[in-house]
Amino acid sequence: METQNIVKILIEQLNGGSAQAFDELYKLFSPRVFSFALSLSRNQTEAEDTVQEIFLKIWDKRHELSPSGSFESFLFTMSKNTILNNIRKTNYHHLFLEYKKHSTKPVSALDQELNYNELENLYKKAINKLSPRKKEIFILNQTHSLSYPEIAEKLGISTKTVRNQINAASTEIQHFISSLGFNGMLILFIFIK
Repeated sequence: METQNIVKILIEQLNGGSAQAFDELYKLFSPRVFSFALSLSRNQTEAEDTVQEIFLKIWDKRHELSPSGSFESFLFTMSKNTILNNIRKTNYHHLFLEYKKHSTKPVSALDQELNYNELENLYKKAINKLSPRKKEIFILNQTHSLSYPEIAEKLGISTKTVRNQINAASTEIQHFISSLGFNGMLILFIFIK
């Protein structure tokens, strides 16, 4: 039987909660996810952790998976996004340590000021303040990893308009975050791809 048909059957079984189908999907795809994660992170432990994180998410989303959709495409998009988020968190940690080294504030105040989840929520709030069109373009670029030409084609606008909108969105996000007393550039550096 063709691999694509096997995957479709396994997804149907997984939708029903089959742990055996999950194990089969894990055996089938985990080596490729590991290789992909290792190629991006260049760290075996992080790659192994990524595989576990991805398949845990798959188990959690098992009822939402579509047997007719491309599981492989879904899996590698999820993998890429998870890896990029983990890299951002690692970069944040390094930036935080560097900031802490040069700051005169007490550590407890820094911990409150630079909590990753709070910063991420602040970043999302800034995105939500954008105009609907600017927000749509920014999200297509940052969340869905579409290039400027891909966004232009999808929305029927010029590449220059896309570039201008993303630049304007970045500036607005930075100003919003700065107006709240945070370093807008630092937060953009952490979250923007």
